Amino acid sequence: RPPQSDMSRGLTLFLMPLALLVAPVQAEGAVAAAEEVKIEVLHLPEVCSPKSKKGDLLNAHYDGFLASDGSKFYCSRTQNEGHPKWFVLGVGQVIKGLDVAMMNMCPGEKRKVIIPPSLAYGQQGYAQGKIPPNETLIFEIELYAVNKGPRSVEAFNQIDKDSDKKLSQLEISQYLKEEFARDGKKRHPSVHDEILADIFKKNDHDGDGFISAKEYNVYQHDEL
Repeated sequence: RPPQSDMSRGLTLFLMPLALLVAPVQAEGAVAAAEEVKIEVLHLPEVCSPKSKKGDLLNAHYDGFLASDGSKFYCSRTQNEGHPKWFVLGVGQVIKGLDVAMMNMCPGEKRKVIIPPSLAYGQQGYAQGKIPPNETLIFEIELYAVNKGPRSVEAFNQIDKDSDKKLSQLEISQYLKEEFARDGKKRHPSVHDEILADIFKKNDHDGDGFISAKEYNVYQHDEL
């Protein structure tokens, strides 16, 4: 499923876009002190704001190379019609090394990063991604946008029109209509109802017809 399908495009406050290289296994054992992400800034814009932090929603293009032979194993520009990737930083949607490598990065910045196996795919590698065991990875990254994260206080308050610290079906329905209008993409009316039902199925854990601040704030990087 592509990151920006009809069911997720423009709905980043609720339906998390799939991201590149979600690690299938955790790194084995403790990470040695010497094994860290090496970052080289290739381009830094004059205006560097806002800087990325955990929980932010990032939009970026990146190419991945194997350090052993320099071969390219991934290019975001050749997938999803060339659209940059969206993902939430620091919550495990990408491998640990990329979560580290893209902290404190600003829109327009370009980086070259070297990620050791312990912060990538470790001893097992990732056969589906053509990554051998114990492989060091190199990424060239261009960051386009840094937005407030999907589960931030600001996002919750934006939807919570009556400020009662819970989101009703009416509030979320209105939010979806606004997002659809902003997106400008034509959709069948049934898509709205399907997404609304899906949001409550996945977020209204106690089944009371509302999404509470606690139910909404799954990443727990903000306090409501």
